[in-house]
Amino acid sequence: MGRRWGKKLFANYKRRGEWVELLFMTVAAGLGFNVAKPWGEPPRYDVVVELNGRFLRVQVKSTEMWLGTCYLCQLYRFGRPNYTTRQVDYFAIYVVPEDVWYIFPAKCLAGKRTIALTPHLKGHKYERYKENWGLLKRRHPSRQSRTVIPSEKRLTSLSQLTRRILRRLEGLDY
Repeated sequence: MGRRWGKKLFANYKRRGEWVELLFMTVAAGLGFNVAKPWGEPPRYDVVVELNGRFLRVQVKSTEMWLGTCYLCQLYRFGRPNYTTRQVDYFAIYVVPEDVWYIFPAKCLAGKRTIALTPHLKGHKYERYKENWGLLKRRHPSRQSRTVIPSEKRLTSLSQLTRRILRRLEGLDY
């Protein structure tokens, strides 16, 4: 899709955030996770994913902010403290213009307020987290189960679906 300098797809950050949460849940469900959205007073996470009895709290973020060399993503909400590993297990960050997901263990981003992402550069600092949905399925020292990492073919077809959705949105004139 490529970097964008012009019109944004969404009227405000709240609308984009809601859409990206739905997109995350769609992809996670397509990978075999059960997904749930918290109800009532919102906790610090956006979505819960579950597989084989293992629940993870995911904070979903997104960015369209191109700074000329990288995309900048804010990891906090104005007036709120930073997220902690006691509140969130993973961050899922979606770079909208590039149609790319990053899946980060919360401990990797603990204490950070922003992150600069360069998905267009080979060997970039956070490349190991790019489209690494398998992190959500890996074994953790404090947990017992291990599950199968999704095949590359499955991830590719989900990415194609995301691109079709984004093309449809760009074609709307509202």
